[in-house]
Amino acid sequence: MSKRHMVMLIIAFGTAAIFLMAGFASDYLSPMKFKDRELWNKSMGMKNNCFTVARIKNVTIKVGKRKENITKHLNVYVILHSHVDAGWLYTFEEYYSTAEHSVRQIINNVVNSLRKHPKLRFIWSEVSFLERWWSEANATYRNYFKNLTDEGRLEISGGLWVMNDEATPYFWETIENIIVGHQYLQKKLNITPTTSWSVDPFGHGLMMPYLLSLADINRMVICRINTDIKNVLKQSHQLHFRWRQKWDSQLRWTPFVNVLPNDYYTVSSGCGNDETICCQFDVAKTSRSFCTERAQVNNAQQIALYGERMANQYRSLQTFYNSGTVLVAAGDDFLYSDPDDLEIVHRVYSTLFRYINRNYNRFKMNVKFGTVKEYFDGVKEGRKSKTSVLDGDFFPYIDNPLNKAPVWTGFYNHRTYFKCFERIIQSELRLADLLSVATRIYPKSDLELARRNLALSIHHDAITGTSKRYVMDDYMLSYKIQIVNQKGFSVVELIKLNISTPFVTVTYGDKTLTAQVVPLIDEIELFEAKDNIVLKNQFFTILWNVKSDESHRIIYNDGTIDAKFGLYFNQVVDYGGAYTMVAKPPFQNISNQFRLPAFVIQGPIYSSIWQRLSPQLAYRITVINSTDNSARSFQTEIFSNVGLMAGYTFFMNLNTNIKNNANFYTDVNGMYLIKRRYDRRKKFEANIYPMVTELMIEDDELRCTILSAQSTGATSKLGVLTVMLDREMDNDDGKGLPYQEASESYPSHLKYRIIFESKISSLNSRQKDNASRNNRLPRNTINTIYHSQLVQQNLEELLYPAALFLSSNASSTNNNDITLPFINLPRLPDNIQLITARYIALKTILISMRLIPYDCSVISHLISNTEMV
Repeated sequence: MSKRHMVMLIIAFGTAAIFLMAGFASDYLSPMKFKDRELWNKSMGMKNNCFTVARIKNVTIKVGKRKENITKHLNVYVILHSHVDAGWLYTFEEYYSTAEHSVRQIINNVVNSLRKHPKLRFIWSEVSFLERWWSEANATYRNYFKNLTDEGRLEISGGLWVMNDEATPYFWETIENIIVGHQYLQKKLNITPTTSWSVDPFGHGLMMPYLLSLADINRMVICRINTDIKNVLKQSHQLHFRWRQKWDSQLRWTPFVNVLPNDYYTVSSGCGNDETICCQFDVAKTSRSFCTERAQVNNAQQIALYGERMANQYRSLQTFYNSGTVLVAAGDDFLYSDPDDLEIVHRVYSTLFRYINRNYNRFKMNVKFGTVKEYFDGVKEGRKSKTSVLDGDFFPYIDNPLNKAPVWTGFYNHRTYFKCFERIIQSELRLADLLSVATRIYPKSDLELARRNLALSIHHDAITGTSKRYVMDDYMLSYKIQIVNQKGFSVVELIKLNISTPFVTVTYGDKTLTAQVVPLIDEIELFEAKDNIVLKNQFFTILWNVKSDESHRIIYNDGTIDAKFGLYFNQVVDYGGAYTMVAKPPFQNISNQFRLPAFVIQGPIYSSIWQRLSPQLAYRITVINSTDNSARSFQTEIFSNVGLMAGYTFFMNLNTNIKNNANFYTDVNGMYLIKRRYDRRKKFEANIYPMVTELMIEDDELRCTILSAQSTGATSKLGVLTVMLDREMDNDDGKGLPYQEASESYPSHLKYRIIFESKISSLNSRQKDNASRNNRLPRNTINTIYHSQLVQQNLEELLYPAALFLSSNASSTNNNDITLPFINLPRLPDNIQLITARYIALKTILISMRLIPYDCSVISHLISNTEMV
């Protein structure tokens, strides 16, 4: 077998290491020889340990008063850019090709104008469009483009495949977004971005500054933060700051951030305080701004008039940054698609720049076209005062409070069906990557077989079922069922498969496995539950009251938990649109008003309750009969179909006796937990935060966690965990996407897990012990920034369930229904998460792992899963 190189990325809170592996030819990962053996030993040596580290107590952006330190001299960098959405009102291909907003033409225009005008600069962000252009560009234009990037006049800022959302994606997807974009740039242009330009996400979170820092991007430009917070930052001269993770006391992962001064990244919004003046400099033919006049430079009088206006607006920005250097964004959506756009901008701006620069005694200013890198280099060179350090995130994004729909929380669960689909695709892609690595087959050949099987199955007499019975049987008999565990630990997991007959035997080798055949959900065929139902396994018993949503009870067999809880659903009128939510209370409970019966399934593997509440909602509660600790949770599935209920948002509520004092925790894109607080002074929708995977509340005795298989929004009042389920809109919020283009909602299958955990009373003594044993992790702690190992195991099972395959193996003589899994990944230590493993070149494999500091404040029931240490 040919030798391969491996790149390994270990991500930990405050630690990141890249290992280049040579001569990798083993079937296992354990014999690898690492460049930094000490770090690996530390990672491997934490067998079934938990660590008490600082939980984020306050995510409010803290701003201290700063003395204004305005220099007379001002350097101004005007950043030309075009914001190109990879799909919005039109498809990706339509945006690339059509004349009205041709990205192809934009890039051609940029190359042509920069070659003609040496002082002109431009920045580009989205690599997806660049790849599309590069694939059809001739060698001459490719060389032009590369020369411009080599000269630094055309900067790729960010360099992600797309400018991703920051509220809803799981962090692994964002890592992939970064890697795919950067790998392409390395291959085609031999460049690595050093700055980030992310100006259109609807709020900014803590995931991006951390992940970008790991990618050696330590200088960021952002835009959409709450208007009120931005105004406070402007008044305190702090639109420049270093953005830190709360746990990063040593400031190792704190990029320098520039916030654009106003609402948008456009010419009209970017040049200063007065939009009626700034819009005058939006001179391109394809300009979208409405303005009574445009800057003219046809005579000395015009040059003096508009030159002074431009200089005054640029000077007005200086106080916001307390700096002698400012950035001015000069772009818009799909701007510069006309061949004359950049020529006009160059002529007008260059003329005004010369006027301002030549009259230095009057303006004390040097103005020029620049890139983001040049701007940050200028800031660093001229910086005299210490930069403020801010922590927290900017969710939810709230624009002008005077708008009819200012709170951008509707998109957290808009088009829920797509969020479910996206998470499934993520899991499937990760699995395909793991299989290609485990089988040592480069993906081209590995996926070729999958494509052939797919082609076979969609034959017009196969997928339609129009062949004779024996032909259909032959289609089916050519496949075996394979089960693949894609996690880094062994697990006992519930596997479900729809079948056409109840007469089934499941075998593994010579053994007959325990199987349970249950009917597909059909109210006519199920047994009606008229009394209280008991669901139990070896860990706990649930007493479920089918007549009341508020009087259920869970009792753990070891005596640690005996808690009452309620699970109820409600809806509220929502006047928001695709982006925003405008709740109009009162909330309407979706109790079983139609007196629909509940149905029960009980068997040796699992037991469940199925209940339809309304034509829009049904739910299923499942308890697994297993010795595996993941059975300490119970599964909750929601079947939503809200398409006929336009103008409503639907919620699931878990009511407990936990005294959380309106404090709750949501996850930062699956990386760790961040503290939130329900503020009664704000509207309901302004108290909703992104829930990518997790919502948790706790007090001194009990913790309750809801895990989600799909992104959504969440909040919590006293003792109640509230999760957004689905919505159907019937209003236009005026944010750019018309109502008729965004109003559909398809049926969705939503998956959750609910976990109760008992707290440890002697927390202080445990913290002291852990701090002394684990001094390589942050220790300024009274709480945690992570969850327990039990929650992590359940989360991975929810995100990456065991996969079922139909495989073709003509040479096999084994007729058993279930074959041996062919993925051969090693078992990892309990506190190491395998993020992904995949080929990035023919002989190069990338493995991403994460060191997880588990919480110690809850009772742990887990036993070590690995013998590696």
